[in-house]
Amino acid sequence: MFKYYNANPLGLKVSDCAVRAYSLAMNISWDSAYRELSEEARIQGYTFTEMKFLDKFLSEKFEKYKDLKLYRVRDFVEDKSYGVWLITMKDHITCIIDGVIYDTFNPEDRIIYDIYRVK
Repeated sequence: MFKYYNANPLGLKVSDCAVRAYSLAMNISWDSAYRELSEEARIQGYTFTEMKFLDKFLSEKFEKYKDLKLYRVRDFVEDKSYGVWLITMKDHITCIIDGVIYDTFNPEDRIIYDIYRVK
């Protein structure tokens, strides 16, 4: 199931998927998530939109879920319906809470790169 979600404080549709997904998963404000991601990325010499940074950042904070039979977001939602999850895919990250995809568009057909269990 998909639910439209845009935490951007100005309601803008910009390339802030990492901030939106992380803020929702952590239950913090968009501004707090932006600051945390920005500072950690700066320390590591990246921008927080780079998947290489996000994978390292998320791997250090959360358990990486491994299930090779799940290859699209829709497959994951159908198989794992409980908990808080961050899922990366090509040039995007989304947050799933209890079987609901929260995002500015429905990424259910996208191929999963990595899955992180937040709670």
